[in-house]
Amino acid sequence: MISIFSPRRPAAAPVLLAALVPVLALTACGTTSSPPAVDLPARFINGAPAAQATAADVGAWWQRFDDALLRQLVADAVANGHDLRVAVARVEVARAGVQAATGAMLPGVSAVGARSVGETGYSVIARQRLPNTDITRAGLNASWEVDLFGALRAARGAAAADLLAADHARRGVLLSVAAEVARHYVTLRSAQERSAIVQDLVRSQRETLRLTEKLRAAGQGSDFDVDRALADLAATQAELPRLDALAAASRHRLATLTGQPAGTLDAALATTGPALTAPDVAPGQPIELPQRRPDVMAAEAQLRAAASRLDEAKASRFPRLVLNALFGTQWTDINALDIGRARFANVGATLALPLFAGGQIDAAIDAAGAREREALASYERSVLQALEDVERALAVLAGEARRGADLDQSLAARERALGRALALYRAGQADLLVVLDVERGLLAAQLARAAHHTDRLLATVHLYRALGGGWEVAEPARPPAAPVANAPASSSRVSPLAAAAAPAS
Repeated sequence: MISIFSPRRPAAAPVLLAALVPVLALTACGTTSSPPAVDLPARFINGAPAAQATAADVGAWWQRFDDALLRQLVADAVANGHDLRVAVARVEVARAGVQAATGAMLPGVSAVGARSVGETGYSVIARQRLPNTDITRAGLNASWEVDLFGALRAARGAAAADLLAADHARRGVLLSVAAEVARHYVTLRSAQERSAIVQDLVRSQRETLRLTEKLRAAGQGSDFDVDRALADLAATQAELPRLDALAAASRHRLATLTGQPAGTLDAALATTGPALTAPDVAPGQPIELPQRRPDVMAAEAQLRAAASRLDEAKASRFPRLVLNALFGTQWTDINALDIGRARFANVGATLALPLFAGGQIDAAIDAAGAREREALASYERSVLQALEDVERALAVLAGEARRGADLDQSLAARERALGRALALYRAGQADLLVVLDVERGLLAAQLARAAHHTDRLLATVHLYRALGGGWEVAEPARPPAAPVANAPASSSRVSPLAAAAAPAS
């Protein structure tokens, strides 16, 4: 402990600071840890090679469905959705954490004042009466912890990484909101389309039932034929409440996603519009996923934060240097006599080295190391999960493409069969029941084709979400809150983007 107190030696502080210049120079040097790497394949297994030659087109992907109402719903959800507002608030909390960690690295200055009053008394030891005293002090107290071994810089690096992780999580929420809106909008439109087809099928089956009952009354049919027609009609009608409930649930969910009470959008979404078209998606290459998916980037930032906290824990083994300075003026009165004022200065430096802490320091280091390993495993899992999500969506789309070709062939054949049945009916070579049976088969094929179209649309939405695009469109333009290092060049091995860079030496 170095302490200097003398109003006549104001040069003590500069002398002390000059002696500590070599020590302070150590604070300019920082260490950086090597980022982890995860092996990724060169291309997607289920993607066409030609589609992977170029980067994925995942900008405002919901606009590629060519539906004005869908675009408006996504815009409203981004502007008014509560999930995004919660994510933005978490970003502000993390930003305040960076400011607090930055402030801890700077000197602190506070104004101090004190007054002591002593009344007349008698000192038994001195055997004399003591004078009345009135002492008033006012000044400035400055304190600064010199970051010798990087503990404060590591804490700020962790806070900056937390901010980056929160911001990436906000982007992930934005992407999730857009995907949820698109998914429920597709589900709603699909339910409406299939409901219309089912209603046509119900009308056809009612006509079949009417003719079957007429034939039975004429002695040309049986109760078995009537019961079969009635069972088909009842089974088809039972689909309508399920489709209506599905459409209502999607409407209510869309209202909630856009920040409105359930039922608000019922009128706007009650009617169907033009059929949605599923755009072709170029998935790009797996190497692009960690550089674009918000959840992967957030996991990487959390890994950086854990590494910085491990550095902070390790720095607690080393000495801490704190500089203090107190400057001010003192006014003194003795027996109501003004003695005058005097300046005072007190400059000190405290160097503290932990010698025994009962294992607390080692325990903190072990815990921080375990959290870093946990964050590393989470990062690697997020990269592999991203790859799995894309591969699953691509596999579904590939399967739907094959399924669609078969359904198109079936639908075309049933349309030709209906044409021939009508021709035979007009020529008197077939009765109306044959025509109605062929028509029911055509409507069933149309229903299967509509279900396939829905599955393809949903798989496309899932693929866009898995590719991690779209959040850039609504990204606000603002300067970064904390310095971040540049991303490494792309290679066959994925290296995380640097989150919060410490000052370089």
